[in-house]
Amino acid sequence: MSRFSDPYVDPFYDPLMDPDAWPDPEATNHDIPESNFSFEAFASTLTRTQAEAAAHQGPILVLAGAGTGKTSTLTAAVVHRIAVDHIPASHILAVTFTNKAAAEMTSRIRSALGGQATPFWLGTYHGLAARQLRDQPEVAGLRHNFDILDADDSRRIVKRTMKALNLVGEDDDEPKPSRDPLKIMCNRISKFKDSLLTPQGAKDHIQTRIANAERAREPIDAGGLLASVRVYAAYQQSLRDANAADFGDLLLWPTLAMQRDEAYRNRWASKFDWVAADEYQDVNFAQYSWLKLLASRLKQVFVVGDDDQAIYSWRGADIAYIRQFVRDFPNARQIRLEENFRSTGHILAAANAVIAQDKKRLGKTLFTKKEQGEKIEIIAYRDGQAEAAGIVAEMQQLHAEGKDWDNLAILYRVNFLSRGLEEALMRARIPYVIVGDVGFYQRAEIKDALAFLRLAETPDDRQSDEAFRRVINEPRRGYGAKAMDVVETEASFRNVSMLRALDTVILPPKCHAAGLQFADAIRRVGADHSHTLADQISLLLDATGYREMLRKSKAETTEDRLENLHELIDLAGGFNTARELLDHATLATSRPGEDETARVRLMTLHKAKGLEFPHVFLPAWEEGVLPSDYGDRDEERRLAYVALTRGMRRVTISHCGFRRGPAAPSSFIDDIPDDNRVLGWLRDPSRTRTGAARAPITNQSDQVHRFRRF
Repeated sequence: MSRFSDPYVDPFYDPLMDPDAWPDPEATNHDIPESNFSFEAFASTLTRTQAEAAAHQGPILVLAGAGTGKTSTLTAAVVHRIAVDHIPASHILAVTFTNKAAAEMTSRIRSALGGQATPFWLGTYHGLAARQLRDQPEVAGLRHNFDILDADDSRRIVKRTMKALNLVGEDDDEPKPSRDPLKIMCNRISKFKDSLLTPQGAKDHIQTRIANAERAREPIDAGGLLASVRVYAAYQQSLRDANAADFGDLLLWPTLAMQRDEAYRNRWASKFDWVAADEYQDVNFAQYSWLKLLASRLKQVFVVGDDDQAIYSWRGADIAYIRQFVRDFPNARQIRLEENFRSTGHILAAANAVIAQDKKRLGKTLFTKKEQGEKIEIIAYRDGQAEAAGIVAEMQQLHAEGKDWDNLAILYRVNFLSRGLEEALMRARIPYVIVGDVGFYQRAEIKDALAFLRLAETPDDRQSDEAFRRVINEPRRGYGAKAMDVVETEASFRNVSMLRALDTVILPPKCHAAGLQFADAIRRVGADHSHTLADQISLLLDATGYREMLRKSKAETTEDRLENLHELIDLAGGFNTARELLDHATLATSRPGEDETARVRLMTLHKAKGLEFPHVFLPAWEEGVLPSDYGDRDEERRLAYVALTRGMRRVTISHCGFRRGPAAPSSFIDDIPDDNRVLGWLRDPSRTRTGAARAPITNQSDQVHRFRRF
């Protein structure tokens, strides 16, 4: 077991490292003594709107647009409560989503107050709830000094529980994410807790869902849902027996206790004279309920957020809570922060126009006192390869002109798009880093596919044994740790490859038959030299049942994994032999560049939120990609808004006429006014370039619309 940790945080900052060393939050030394601090002088660094929001008395929603200084405003609000309103620091609760953000806010408050006391109750939702639960652990059926489990600890207990209920086989030592029943079960339990459902509440909820589905004759995985309720109940009992809480328990039990026990709620609500929350658009039901209950006494609540940047519904966030704030607190005021300090005029005009099409938004219009700057570039390419080459060529030119690599970023909607960009960057020897993700060739499904290929190339050579170990049980064939020990012993005794050892090894009949069938599929595809390399990989994925395994999976990552395999098959078309591709993949894992900081950044749009770059490239703005066919269209529009507002000085949007089939430009491009965009590169594209030539389709007035016919 381990100490408390937050999965979304900077791991180097942990305010709960030593619970025994926590100061008494009621102690007077947490209160601000008299000082010469002047809020007026401090507020001189704020805009009039920021200062007005920070000083407002009563419930308030600060709608803080991208780049409008929300952290400064929230910091100023805390400082005002302490220095001007004379609220004791120990009576202030301020909550955010990451320890990194909490650390930054604490540092700013301390600096503003000249090193005087800062609120003790400033941290993440789960961090603060953990303190509450430690104060009275019996509300969760726990004893004092209970342990808090990290994700790995929790996963192991869920796995043991599932095995005890015969829901996971003995050979599932390392299940893959694509069809990992353990991951699915952990996610379901987490969602139960985020919805404030106890095991009994989850059972009632699931039974109602099943009954409603049966009445409407809609398909539903009744067996799987009922199994998750059984596991949840047994898992929760295991936690109590071990005097332990997982991450979800930290909010679940204090929130339920405040809902059910008026005395308990009043005790905690009376501790705080003022409650503040950052990134309010990202709260889930448990976080929303917990915060509202703590603010129930005085209703002095200050929340900062932006419904235009609500892009995490897949993580449980619900945009409804920020949009209903003035209904939850009827006397609440709403103040908009609209002056952007990050981007130029053309970028903001484009972002405003795109997000304005969301008719359900609370509404605001960003503006800047900066210059208009350069218009949004809209570049059309014939295909993804030309797009990647064009982006890289422009980067080379910019670097030759003195721009640092880390001023440039490529932001994309889905992970599979990184493959072509990585290839082009590697060929050009441009240093890059993928933020928050592994490289294309390091993804599990790509390594699996290449392992099939390596096995097919050298099935009887012991150098293929590592590939065999990786994929013999993909999909499951009964080759867990025990069976693998037997195969390895047989291979060593006969001095043959592990694949060849399947011919003579003694295993249970079902397991042995599945292994022989696997070996036959590998040999049959590998021996047929009439196929292209791309076809060979595709045939291996089908003959081994791997692709079908993914298609049947209910995991959230399934679609991305299938897309990645499609990318690999496309990539294989550029190689003559399997050895060339395997060598290329191995070498590609060592990214160029020794300087860890001076690198081009590649990341998804979700990872980019909160960041900014002088020049951002936004590839694949196409229907079906952005907006995605699988996402809520309003949220896809908010993703486009987030993408545009990451750019400080220059934004380049590109799209292709063909990407795995005919492609049409994103309808979001049409929303950008003509006055704020330019078709083609801003500079003369015929000018001599460093590196690969760019191949955009340019100089056509109807350029953006020319692929609509598809």
